[in-house]
Amino acid sequence: MEKRTYFRQPIAFQVRVTAMANPEFTALGETSDISEAGIGVCLPLQFLPGSLVKMEIADSVLQGFVAYSREWPQMLESSFARNKSWVGGSEEAEESRERYVYRTGIEVVEALIGTSGLSQLLKANVEETMPNLRMTTAG
Repeated sequence: MEKRTYFRQPIAFQVRVTAMANPEFTALGETSDISEAGIGVCLPLQFLPGSLVKMEIADSVLQGFVAYSREWPQMLESSFARNKSWVGGSEEAEESRERYVYRTGIEVVEALIGTSGLSQLLKANVEETMPNLRMTTAG
């Protein structure tokens, strides 16, 4: 029996998550899913629940609070997002591929959507799954 309150839609974007209280605490990771409540990400660092964070996806910035962060089995297979250079892949992403060990849920409260193609894809996902989210478009 499903215990989740919200349906989770799988998504795969590279993401940089940064603690607003300590901008030096930042991690490159990957989104795993999106729901009405927020976005799930896999990160190599553990963010404390309640922390205000910003997520950078392509040229978009989303802000929210960490709902939970718990150890998760390492990703063994490369996903689509980590294999494609058009996503903004970097050596840092390749180096961190085997170290993703924290599944983190982020309750998104605000989004500034960029103009790139990836941001427009993100926008479509956000509009569909988070219809009440305060969203503005850059430019």
